[in-house]
Amino acid sequence: MPYIDLENLRTIFLDNGALRVRRLQRQSCGSLRVTSGRIVACDPLVQPERPPFVRSVSGRGAFRAEVLQHEGRHALAVLWLRDRVGLQPAGLRWEPALLEGQSQDELGEDQFFGYPVDAGVGCFMDADCAAAIAEREARETSANPDYISYYDDVLDEELGSGDMADHYPLGEGSANNVLIFSSGWGDGSYPSFWALDAAGEPVALVTDFMTMQAGDARSEDDKRDDAYLASLSPERLAALEALGAAAISGDAEAIGPLLEGGLAGANDIIPSLGETALFSAIRMNRLEALRALLGAAPCPAMPGQLRIEGKAESYLAFARWLKKPRVPGLIELLESADTAAAAEPAAAAEPAEKKSLWKRLFS
Repeated sequence: MPYIDLENLRTIFLDNGALRVRRLQRQSCGSLRVTSGRIVACDPLVQPERPPFVRSVSGRGAFRAEVLQHEGRHALAVLWLRDRVGLQPAGLRWEPALLEGQSQDELGEDQFFGYPVDAGVGCFMDADCAAAIAEREARETSANPDYISYYDDVLDEELGSGDMADHYPLGEGSANNVLIFSSGWGDGSYPSFWALDAAGEPVALVTDFMTMQAGDARSEDDKRDDAYLASLSPERLAALEALGAAAISGDAEAIGPLLEGGLAGANDIIPSLGETALFSAIRMNRLEALRALLGAAPCPAMPGQLRIEGKAESYLAFARWLKKPRVPGLIELLESADTAAAAEPAAAAEPAEKKSLWKRLFS
């Protein structure tokens, strides 16, 4: 079937709290002046004359637009044709936004009709705005013999660092504007979709910049980290954070009581750091903290998410891999702990009759 990620599109109805869970945030990009009811989505610096979608809207006036973004990258752009708060997402249906002559029957698996982007931006505008852009460009070229491009001479300052602009080609107070925003991964081709109510009236137009799947901007690592954080009680989280702080500062005296409390382990991931206390102590060159974390036990295996494939797949290898030399005794301590860890399997392989009753019951 042709490409449509409904979970992506439905995220536009989530509240801000639900968006934050998915590492998304909502940002307004202004209100679009709709004068003809024929809506255009395009790269306005490359193809401002692009035809409008076949489906038009009945309303006239100003309609607000926003982007959903992840770490500054736009995932979706939304033109709201009705107030989001009053809509029931379950009662809506979605269809591709098509141009005259396009039919989704022509599309194969995961194919779509999208607008081409070659300047790294997309937009929403009324079809009437194309004439305003052409008029502004004609003015600029005739008045400025050093005119370079619409972007350099007109839009650059308006876009600024936010990569968005509510641009009126003929100046504030004129009839038409174009809402411009950076486009997902940049250049490419991006599809748009209509959300329709039960009567078939458009309530929103959404461009999917295809930077996420299934309505979630988190990577698999992000999801794992979030699930881990959610599994921690407030008490355990506090203990882990205190252990991490002690490892980083080298406070060996604080480490013993924290480990003895049973809520924090030397090889547990500390959420705010994204690493274990052992990893922190090695990275920060804290010999006494590392000694306290290891105690008399063998060195544990480094958690998979901390390993650097082919370079540092154990704590000892990590310490050797670091560019800044470790303090005297740190490598030797890890070598000793690694030797003890390597000897463990042999002890575990003892015949059952040589184990204590306690070991036979619980091993």
